[in-house]
Amino acid sequence: MDVLPTRRDEHVHMIAVRGEVDLATAGDLLLRLRILAGPASGPILLDLSQTTFMDCAGLRALQAFDQYVAAAGGSVHVAAVSLPVARLFELTALLGDAAQIPAPPAFDTPPPPAAHQQRPWAWAIAGT
Repeated sequence: MDVLPTRRDEHVHMIAVRGEVDLATAGDLLLRLRILAGPASGPILLDLSQTTFMDCAGLRALQAFDQYVAAAGGSVHVAAVSLPVARLFELTALLGDAAQIPAPPAFDTPPPPAAHQQRPWAWAIAGT
């Protein structure tokens, strides 16, 4: 995985993420994003168009980065996504930019009881 600044000026800061983002690389992604963002107080654009794979650990890293930047008065937006990342966003009901990424459900929290049998994954995606 590579994390590279691709544009930085007084108005915008763009960072590209290339390669695979999974449980093994998500912590490194968050660290690199924080270092590249520095004390940014303006918008940060993430280019995920060359991210070949991302799992829920990558989503958690993006959420943590969004919170980090928001605490400094900035904002994070996804400028471009690859097909695998777009599919992940679709499956997790994420549309729009990274600032809209909700906290993932806790793994130890059971789904709410239902009157009918649900598929075990349906509650996490639908948020019911």
